[in-house]
Amino acid sequence: MVKTPRALLWVTLLLFPLNAFAQGEQWQVGTAPSFSSGRYGTDTRTDVFYTPITARRLFENGDLTFVVPFTCIRGNGGVTVVNGMPVRQERLDPAAGTGTRTGTTDATRTAATGAQATTACGLGDIIVRGRYYVLDERGWLPTIALRAHVKAPTASEDKGLGTGRPDEGAGIEVSRTIGHGLMAMVDGGYTNIGDQAAFDFNNTSWYDVGLAQNLAKDLVNVSVFFEEYRALVQGLENSRAVIAAVSVKSRGGWRMQFSGDFGLSDGAPDHGFTFGASRRF
Repeated sequence: MVKTPRALLWVTLLLFPLNAFAQGEQWQVGTAPSFSSGRYGTDTRTDVFYTPITARRLFENGDLTFVVPFTCIRGNGGVTVVNGMPVRQERLDPAAGTGTRTGTTDATRTAATGAQATTACGLGDIIVRGRYYVLDERGWLPTIALRAHVKAPTASEDKGLGTGRPDEGAGIEVSRTIGHGLMAMVDGGYTNIGDQAAFDFNNTSWYDVGLAQNLAKDLVNVSVFFEEYRALVQGLENSRAVIAAVSVKSRGGWRMQFSGDFGLSDGAPDHGFTFGASRRF
């Protein structure tokens, strides 16, 4: 995915327990550049480089994160970034009547295939994301967190870096230690995609399930996830991917995360890579 894979967000939750605030850590800053490449339901390849700068404020029962990203997209213009994901454009043609789409016919795809690839870069959509811990794991009870986010449309619509409309969504995260440093996790949610007169995008739901294992006295975490997003374009396959991640933390407060994702459907990138580094203080 263009956005930081949710696997890395989960691993961050694992490596930074709820008592971090009590230990005097109040802020976390970092970045997690990622590269993804795929066809996304088109006939040509689109490459996306996404570099988010994050600042997270920690509270006793939750956190609030600000994400300011820089995005580059290279392709023939048939893909735009929606809610942080590359998506085939599904443009409405007002001249042809309400509900008429362009950009999905064989002739249009053939023309797009022959178009020269260009690169567009700029500020991405700024995101504010919050998490509230409803329950910390105790006994047989799991850790449960509620999350919500809003997206400010700061990315250029003309460059294909965004839709020019705000989005908002909410979700839930559940995790439970199985034993010997092994943890099972599941989360899901729903995002309302802002109305855009020129495009026809669905609202989207998503979920992922995974396992994570702590190693080396909890300094290393290895995790594997399956992730699925409902397609934003009617008739396109849902985005499905497997994500593998490794996270390492040092005693000096630094954390590093590495992940690779492998697409399982036409709606997902064929492959992607992410490297993240952050520090708490």
